[in-house]
Amino acid sequence: MKTLKNKLDQSKKKLDIKLQYIENKQELIEYFLKGSKSKDSWRIGTEHEKFLFDLKNKNPIPYDGEVSILKIFSELLKNNWTPIKEGKNILGLVKDKKNITLEPGLQFELSGDAVQNIHQTCNEINSYLKELKIICAKLGIGLLGNGFAPIAKLSDVFKSPKKRYEIMRKYMPSVGRNGLDMMHRTCATQVNLDYLNEADYKKKSKLIAAITPVAVSLFSNSPFKENELNGYLSYRTHIWQNTDKNRSGIPEFFLSNENSFERYVDFALKVPMYFIIKDDEYIDCAGESFNDFISGKLKNYPSKKPTIQDWENHVSTIFTELRLKKYLEIRSADSCSSAGICSIPAFWTGLLYDEDSLNQALEYVEDWNYQDIYNAYLEVPKKGFDTEIKNKKIFDHAKKLVDLSALGLKNRNQTNSKGMDENIFLKDIHNFIKNKKSPAQSLIEKYNTRWKQDIFKIFDEEAF
Repeated sequence: MKTLKNKLDQSKKKLDIKLQYIENKQELIEYFLKGSKSKDSWRIGTEHEKFLFDLKNKNPIPYDGEVSILKIFSELLKNNWTPIKEGKNILGLVKDKKNITLEPGLQFELSGDAVQNIHQTCNEINSYLKELKIICAKLGIGLLGNGFAPIAKLSDVFKSPKKRYEIMRKYMPSVGRNGLDMMHRTCATQVNLDYLNEADYKKKSKLIAAITPVAVSLFSNSPFKENELNGYLSYRTHIWQNTDKNRSGIPEFFLSNENSFERYVDFALKVPMYFIIKDDEYIDCAGESFNDFISGKLKNYPSKKPTIQDWENHVSTIFTELRLKKYLEIRSADSCSSAGICSIPAFWTGLLYDEDSLNQALEYVEDWNYQDIYNAYLEVPKKGFDTEIKNKKIFDHAKKLVDLSALGLKNRNQTNSKGMDENIFLKDIHNFIKNKKSPAQSLIEKYNTRWKQDIFKIFDEEAF
């Protein structure tokens, strides 16, 4: 009883802190400082999104109906998942420390537990996919890991009834030409990693930002749009580049010596807001800044001050290739195969969780300036491995960085029951390098040869 009481007391204390009004900028800086963790507490989190489709006609499935999201939810509830509701609508599920959430176009996202090593990551992913595949097969539903919906038009996609997305749908067309496509027709794989302190955050964020074009090239997996080739390798990245430049891309300060938690706070304060949530109601404040909120100048919520919970909600609407929460969220990979889901966190863990590999990688990119990196970032969705940084193709940079990741994983020495370390999860990436083909390039080759330009073959060969 005492243990339960202590847990309840701790939960209440955390909630009370989140509901306290923000008085000054220093409190926001402290928020990120409190995310610092000792090395023995560092964990790995993986989030991966999937398209769901009707096995009979390969069309997107609706929220409700005979073949639908709610049918999947109903089956998962029988397996001890707990519903997450907004009003009467079930919009997600939770079990243990895993969450299933719906993206705007009814893409499924699993936010996994924070685990110690990639072996645990992969076990979690495989367990979840097995459970989901059994249910979906029974319902006549398929799962596809791809960065962009290969056949569905925007008008074909069913929409999540979540209220925050209604506000975003209204606002997005005013700030970029591809915002609605981003919301409804893209899927990604994201990795969450910890930092020791502010100095460690600066090192890790610098490396992540610098090699974003390399990561995009390695994990590109979206060469199709509306039944044909779209001219890109990572069309998802191209879409993001034309969504909202105020909240996406690679902020220059990540690569600056002046980078700090305060610098990130200054950036986040200027990022236009979407909404605030009060008493389970969404209040539209799209286009206004969090600075306006602190000053009590929001048009639809005047003379009110924000809480830390409001800050957390706001930070979650920043979509840069690297996003800072109380951890580092790396967002540069397209959705991919089940094997790829394991290789992406392995790549980043090897580079960022071993001091030797991190320092060597930082030394390798030391002379890359922001313009070099940003130009490559703009080119890489189309050119992939052929993109150049410092007169050298990204393919060559990728080889070097994969080797450094492998070194980091070896140094970590996290082994499974057979004595194998986490390097086993880089197998897919080593094959990309060996064959000089990203996943997107492999798909294009299949499309032009064995598939005879029949895009529907992707559902037969690439679906889970």
